[in-house]
Amino acid sequence: MDIPVFILAGLLVHCVFLVSIFDIYFSSPLVHGMTPQQTSLPPPAKRLVLFVADGLRADSLYELDSNGTARAPYLRSVLENNGSWGISHTRVPTESRPGHVALIAGFYEDVSAVAKGWKENPVEFDSVFNESKYTWSWGSPDILPMFAKGATGDHVYTFCYAAESEDFGAEDAAKLDMWVFDHVKSFFNSSRNNQTLFSALNEEKVVLFLHLLGIDTNGHAHRPNSREYQENIKQVDEGVKEIASLIDNFYGNDGKTAFILTSDHGMTDWGSHGAGHPSETLTPLIVWGAGVNYPQKVTTQFFEDNFLKEWKLENLKRLDVNQADIAPLMASLIGVPFPLNSVGTLPLEYLNTSALFKAESMFTNAVQILEQFKVKMMSVKTMYILPDCVSYHFMLLEYFVCLQVSLCKTLINLALEGLSYYHTYDRLFLGLSIAVSFVGWTTYVILVIIKAHTNLTKTVPTNKKKSTVLFYGFASAGMIITFFLLIQTCPWTYYIYCLLPVPVWYAVVKEIPVIQDLATNVLSLHIGQSAGFLLVCILGIEILVFSFFYRSALTVGLLVFAGWPVITQLWIQAKTKALIWTLLCVLLAIFPLMPVVGREPNIPLVIAAGLLTILISFFSLASLCKSENKYRDNEDLKIFSVALSTYVVGSTHNSLKIKQGLPVMNQIISWMTLALLLLSPTFLFERLFSILLSLMSTYLLLSTGYEALFPLALFGLMFVWINMEQEALQHYGLSLKPKVTPGGWVCTTALPGFSQVSPPGYTCMGVARVT
Repeated sequence: MDIPVFILAGLLVHCVFLVSIFDIYFSSPLVHGMTPQQTSLPPPAKRLVLFVADGLRADSLYELDSNGTARAPYLRSVLENNGSWGISHTRVPTESRPGHVALIAGFYEDVSAVAKGWKENPVEFDSVFNESKYTWSWGSPDILPMFAKGATGDHVYTFCYAAESEDFGAEDAAKLDMWVFDHVKSFFNSSRNNQTLFSALNEEKVVLFLHLLGIDTNGHAHRPNSREYQENIKQVDEGVKEIASLIDNFYGNDGKTAFILTSDHGMTDWGSHGAGHPSETLTPLIVWGAGVNYPQKVTTQFFEDNFLKEWKLENLKRLDVNQADIAPLMASLIGVPFPLNSVGTLPLEYLNTSALFKAESMFTNAVQILEQFKVKMMSVKTMYILPDCVSYHFMLLEYFVCLQVSLCKTLINLALEGLSYYHTYDRLFLGLSIAVSFVGWTTYVILVIIKAHTNLTKTVPTNKKKSTVLFYGFASAGMIITFFLLIQTCPWTYYIYCLLPVPVWYAVVKEIPVIQDLATNVLSLHIGQSAGFLLVCILGIEILVFSFFYRSALTVGLLVFAGWPVITQLWIQAKTKALIWTLLCVLLAIFPLMPVVGREPNIPLVIAAGLLTILISFFSLASLCKSENKYRDNEDLKIFSVALSTYVVGSTHNSLKIKQGLPVMNQIISWMTLALLLLSPTFLFERLFSILLSLMSTYLLLSTGYEALFPLALFGLMFVWINMEQEALQHYGLSLKPKVTPGGWVCTTALPGFSQVSPPGYTCMGVARVT
């Protein structure tokens, strides 16, 4: 295959691989066309007030301070005297948009929203706000508009502050929450002079949503254990107290207002969120007011964590829920239809209503989830030919509905299992198709490299008869797959995923002579060498797999690499290089053992890494031979860029420390460093050195501690690796300077049995200039 054709085919194949990830695993779980389900009995509350303290950890709210007093005294008194409390368990990704979608719409975020940066609705969905009579919301412009955008009609109103106000470092971010509280007060005061607004506020099924972003912003800027974060919690507590009192007075203390305070996600000690650490997934939930149970006294209760004793709440019943369960709770309290896409289960223990209302609400919850199952099942049945057991499953669910209401929880669990089953119905089939294509393409690339860079293979005359049979065999397989997809009425993308293995493996099978020749050469090696090579490959692959789960596995692999010179006897031939190799491997082995989050920043260490890079650069420039002056000019510019990045790190840290925000000039310098990545020479050693300088400029800006030293150790090991390869070639008795035209470049990374001279159009990792 010609090089341009090969490159084009590779780009197309890898584009298919990339798109398939989003098409197979990031497909939307939402279905549409369900019938809204609503409890016919009158609800206990006319209105609902939802407070979402963005980024608030459960322990930060519930724990007592060093003096033994509550950090949020008003909310503490509510859970002790007036309402119910517990922990809301969130799911990954613990981000603001997914958390709010789970709270208000009742389903866990559509993963396809990752392509939108968790900002916009990739698919329209229903929510408690949409089902309400009126919803007024105050807060962040990143959160509120997405619920108004997906609402039908004109009944969801948003009041947002400017996006520029969300500055992580300028000042104490509690002002964002104060803005919300102040505007809510002004809103109710102005309604007394606005008859239309006053009448709307006195309607039933009204929702008031207060999004409080200050705690999250302060957590990012100063971390959860900071004074700013903890003081912000006190300010939120005071604000909630004022708003609750204001609303009760506005409605004449009619006892028809339900209040909920919770959070979208927590935060690590390091000030980050998004993953699944308990500090990120455990959020507070306090519910009080109309239709809500009073605190339940208990003598003992068991949870896997030890928080109850730490929080001094072991005698108050803790009612934990999944985050998506809050949406059906809100819908039940004010009597609106359950959000159509909700997968939450109504937490009955929070309700203080009649047994009949609880039973009706639970039944409505079960039917609402069953409606989703029906639609999902029918959508899959129209695409695939399903066995009769699927219809039997459907009949079984209907039987549970008709049997008795006490089985609603069982029905909900079965319907949720069914939704998951049909959502992932074709995932295994498509995944296998992509995996087969990937293995085939990898095999073909290896064969192309072997043909182009080794002398193992010989030219074999083409057998036209066998080629024809081979072609028609694969063509027949493609026709069978196409026919199978046609009768299933599959989307057009399925044809690409399922048919891609046919041409890929056809190209592999055409290279059977190469495979046979390679197998013959491998089998001719000494058994000990073959077994050792195979063992090393297996161990290397296993270490890489384990490293996904245990970072320390990389330490084991690097320590094994450190012994390479001893095993290959290169220690005797190149003592200095072997010693440097061993030291750098041991140094790199330390990094996987270092903590990822939860550590204090060490800015002086980052600055020291930048200065060390500059020092090494000057010594390296003196020893490297440059073919053209422009390379030296580019690298001088990059050294200057590293110096600027080092300055920006220190300057930015000091500016944030005194709460002056990020200087504009620092932002400009930071973005300008990216342009230097495009400037690098074409020769190996010079190119690696140039890439190191380019990456260090950006890497320093992203570092906060020890990780700033990692690129230096890694690139140092790469330089030594190339030199050690040359020593290995000498050990095998191979010449580093084959007879070629003086001034030309030859490959120095060849192994026994492989040609040393790189053919036109290909490059080698190690090169040496012939003089």
